[in-house]
Amino acid sequence: MAIILCYAGGLDSDFLFDDGPNLDALVHIQGAGIFTSDFWEFVLSGGAGPTGRPISLFTFALQADFWPDSSRAFKLVNLLLHCLNASLIYLICRLLTGVLNTSRTQGTVIALACALIWGLHPVHTSSVLYAIQRMALLSNCFMLTGIFLHLKLRLNYSHHRHQLILLTINLGLTGLLALFSKENAPSLVFYLLVIEHTLLASQPVHSGLKYWRYLFLWLPVVLVILLPLFFLEKLQGGFAASFDFSMTERLLTESRILWQYLSVLLLPTTGAMGLFHDITVSTSLFAPLTTMFSIAAWLAFLCLALVYQGKNRLLLFGLLWFWSGHVVESTLLPLELFFHHRNYLAFMGLVFCAIVGFVNTLPAALGSHRVKLLIGAFYVLMLCLNTTRISMLWSEPLELSQRWYEADPDTQRNAEFHAIELAKINPAGEILAARIFSRAIENTDDSFRLMLNLMTLACVNGEVPGPDKDSILKQVTQIGPESRDIVSPMQQLVTLSINDQCPPYDPVFLETLLTLLVAQTEGRDKGMFQFDLARLASHDNNSQRMLELLDQAYRNTADSGLLFNSALQLINQERYDEALVIIDEAIQDTLENNNIRTGTRSSKLQVLYGMRDDAVALQAESGK
Repeated sequence: MAIILCYAGGLDSDFLFDDGPNLDALVHIQGAGIFTSDFWEFVLSGGAGPTGRPISLFTFALQADFWPDSSRAFKLVNLLLHCLNASLIYLICRLLTGVLNTSRTQGTVIALACALIWGLHPVHTSSVLYAIQRMALLSNCFMLTGIFLHLKLRLNYSHHRHQLILLTINLGLTGLLALFSKENAPSLVFYLLVIEHTLLASQPVHSGLKYWRYLFLWLPVVLVILLPLFFLEKLQGGFAASFDFSMTERLLTESRILWQYLSVLLLPTTGAMGLFHDITVSTSLFAPLTTMFSIAAWLAFLCLALVYQGKNRLLLFGLLWFWSGHVVESTLLPLELFFHHRNYLAFMGLVFCAIVGFVNTLPAALGSHRVKLLIGAFYVLMLCLNTTRISMLWSEPLELSQRWYEADPDTQRNAEFHAIELAKINPAGEILAARIFSRAIENTDDSFRLMLNLMTLACVNGEVPGPDKDSILKQVTQIGPESRDIVSPMQQLVTLSINDQCPPYDPVFLETLLTLLVAQTEGRDKGMFQFDLARLASHDNNSQRMLELLDQAYRNTADSGLLFNSALQLINQERYDEALVIIDEAIQDTLENNNIRTGTRSSKLQVLYGMRDDAVALQAESGK
């Protein structure tokens, strides 16, 4: 109940950032039942990760009718999942305290404190109140379930073969459920291995169980560690295509970031809970020098845990558990450097270690159990107040964006978020937003997206000075692999310009800009810029050029919607034979590779079949 009360103020917060791109397709399945093909097309269409994350998408599909009008419905499910996870942590910690031979009462108190402190910690606000992070909540829920069931089976192990079968079924089932929710699921075997060789190390191990651990825990761990080494070239290519840092630089940087995560655990502040943080990349052990100190500190921490591990290896458990939570997302994969949700389950081991140490080692120093209870209550109250305040901020996006921006003004996305929220207020807010964009542009080399936003403000507000055209064209040539989405703001500018709502940037200039972008980009982005050029050609009534650009755009995007536009243009020109060929191609493409974001397969086919019938009828009527 305490967790629900603390988060209640943020349940009406808006959908943000990646929510739209991942969930917009829900509009196409509203009213569709669970047994319809449209429903399952959405569930199986995910592109957020290698698995498609169908279990997470299934839960979103069940709420399609609430999109996009009721963010509360989505975030309430997230909150309930978070409460379920806190309950599972209570059960797990209760079992672990039994391993430590604590009394029943003391074990209950420790487990309850762990669940409360973990569940109430404000570091989880983005996991709960950022709708799309349900994927992380679900994956961790299945992992927690697997850990709890593993502990139950292990602590009641009596050398029977069927128990090994149950351990295998539990690991396989919960692991797969976690994997198809989000791809950080391999952490599960690391967590179990840490438990087995720290807190359960003193338990007698039968030969059958020993071989089971080798086969189902050690072997997967070795595979997870070694497999990336066989795909180094591909992984390095992923870094080169997406970021301006290498795999080695990412590993070095993460050594510093892990300490930042720990500082947030100990001293959670409102500004530190922001989603976005631009981190200085470690280019070597000595640049910056804190990289060397960070790695040395981690090694010292490990040595301390090994030397003073004691009978229960508690400190070693906390450290290895924390590292296990980051083994997938903070090592060799080409992912962004910093996200708080990566600590969702990783923090649990440290919380357990700290509370057990506090309860068992400090009574004499503190004088009485009552003093310990007061200290614990004060810390829980502090977490409650902090989480409540941050949750309420989520329902005030302007104030939230301001807090994030003030805490980390050099982070480009914080500047953009705050400027966009300011621009929603009134024309005066648009002028303030323009100043923030201008300041951010001056402070970053990769400023093209910021320039596009500033150009849009200059279109809608004549008092806003937009960037000069030469600077814009020059910036295009400096677009780096780490550049964020520039397709959407570019499309918005084209729309304003062809509707004569953008006096500073006419269609002729935007055509020059888009031509440079086409030359600078590859793949889908290139195709979308070619589509924008096709829109400008249509505005100029240049139908033939529009058709050529639509064809080029389709070859780069494989989006059958572009074929639809081409066919419609050909029909308008009474070129029915060509239109029918393209309609058939669009039908085949929709059957084989439909993009759910632009509509369900059935709805598209219905439109295309109708268009084909109309084209045939018009052709017969005209005699062509």
